[in-house]
Amino acid sequence: MKPAILFLIVISLSAQDRFDLLVRDDFFAGMFGDRERLDKGMKYCEEILRKNPRHAQALVWHGSGMMTQSAAAYADGKTPVGDRLWRQGLQELNRGRALAPDDLGVKIGRSALLIGLAQSGYDPEDRQGRALLASAVRDYEVVFEKQKDSFAKLSEHSRCELLFGLAAGWNRLSDPGKTRFYLESIVQNCGGSAYETEARQYLSQTPMSTIDHNCIGCHVNKK
Repeated sequence: MKPAILFLIVISLSAQDRFDLLVRDDFFAGMFGDRERLDKGMKYCEEILRKNPRHAQALVWHGSGMMTQSAAAYADGKTPVGDRLWRQGLQELNRGRALAPDDLGVKIGRSALLIGLAQSGYDPEDRQGRALLASAVRDYEVVFEKQKDSFAKLSEHSRCELLFGLAAGWNRLSDPGKTRFYLESIVQNCGGSAYETEARQYLSQTPMSTIDHNCIGCHVNKK
C-alpha cells in the first residue's frame, strides 16, 4: 500500500483515554495539506516520546504523521524519502500496538489509518498490505465488541464511522457476508442519516461495488 488521501476516524473514548484531543486538529489539518500544522502535532508527540518512549498513543499518532509526510514526499517526486518515512511510520504504528494491545485509542488510531489507506489504494495480491488491513479490521471489531454495551450512547459520527470502517475493510478483504452485516448494522444504528442512505446504496447493488467511504463531518479547525 502507498499513501494518497488519508482518512482518520475518532471514536468516543473516556476522557482519560483521549490523547487524540491534544493533537488531532493539527494532524487532521496536516493530512489536508497544512504542513505547518502537521509539524506542530509531530513536535508535540516527539516531546511526549522523549519523556516516555513507550507512550503507545503518541507513537500511533506520530507514525500516522510520518505516513502523511511520506505521501507529500511521493507527491514531490522524492520516492526514497517517501519509502523511508512510510517504513518508519508503519514501524511506529505497529510498535504502539505491541506496547498497548488492549488500548482502544491505539487500536482506533492504527486501524482508522490503515483502513483509510486501503481505500486510497489497495492491491489484494500484496501480502503485506492484506495482512495489515486484516489486522486493522480485527482490531476495529474488538473496539466494536468492547463498546457494544454503550454503543447506542455514542455520537452518530462515532457509531457510524466505526461501522463503515468495518464494512469497507471486509469489503476489500472479499468477505461479502461480513460486509453486508456491517452495512445492515449501519441501517439499524444510523437511521435517518447520510450514513443510512449511503449504506442502502451499497446494499442495493448486485454485485456490490467497492466501498469508498469518506468520513462525514470535519475535524479540522479551519480558522
